[in-house]
Amino acid sequence: MKLIELNKHDVFKIVDFGEVCDNMKQRFQAMGIQKKSMGQVLHKGFFGPIEIEFNNSKIAIGRKMAKKIEVKKYECPLFGE
Repeated sequence: MKLIELNKHDVFKIVDFGEVCDNMKQRFQAMGIQKKSMGQVLHKGFFGPIEIEFNNSKIAIGRKMAKKIEVKKYECPLFGE
């Protein structure tokens, strides 16, 4: 499943970064985001970036990037609503 397919409040674990460029992978690692990182979708509208949370840090990921990131969805809230 791709990150773009998740909905607001969905909890996920990153499985693979897919075809993300090395520069972006380094930026994710600098933020502490790597394979097996757990996160939650905070906001996803019809347009614009997807806002996600990792370890109490919020980041926005563009839709094009979110189509490349492979995730596993979980059925429990991670950070609370």
